[in-house]
Amino acid sequence: MTTGETNLVTHRIVPPTMCDSKGVIDMADEETGGIKELRDAADRGREAIQERDLLKREMAFMKAGVDTDSKAGQLLFKAYDGELNTDSIKAEWQELAPTPVPVVEPEPAQETVTKTDTQVSEQRQALAEDSVSVESTTPSPYDQGFQEFKTAWDSGKPKDEAAAKFVHTVLEAAGKGDERVISPR
Repeated sequence: MTTGETNLVTHRIVPPTMCDSKGVIDMADEETGGIKELRDAADRGREAIQERDLLKREMAFMKAGVDTDSKAGQLLFKAYDGELNTDSIKAEWQELAPTPVPVVEPEPAQETVTKTDTQVSEQRQALAEDSVSVESTTPSPYDQGFQEFKTAWDSGKPKDEAAAKFVHTVLEAAGKGDERVISPR
């Protein structure tokens, strides 16, 4: 340009983020950043579509009553390539894992009580009421054990041997089911 000529350059206003330190627009970074963002958004969109399709598939199998926790259900879920409608999936599922026929248990027979049964029951009860317990006819195991201890001690046995006689007597009564030894008072 010569000194007399006017410069007719129009200046465009550019946001400062798109300019370098000299004011020059750096389009290469802006284009690659925009393209990268678009690619990332496309990838996220594809992932969302895959996830949605998987959820639709899972829902269809659930509605059809397929047990996807079982081996057969997992195999069907992976291998099935038909339509995702309930009837089609149910048909495939029935072929792999047919529904077991419910077993109907017969009602238990009513127990009939005869006159003889009633008489026998009454006789047993009367015998039980008339019986005398072992506890009421024998001395207390503790008293008997003390007598064993005293006899051994008086005969000159050491204290530990005499005490063993007492313990043996009480434990023997417990082994025979004597309630006076077993149950707390």
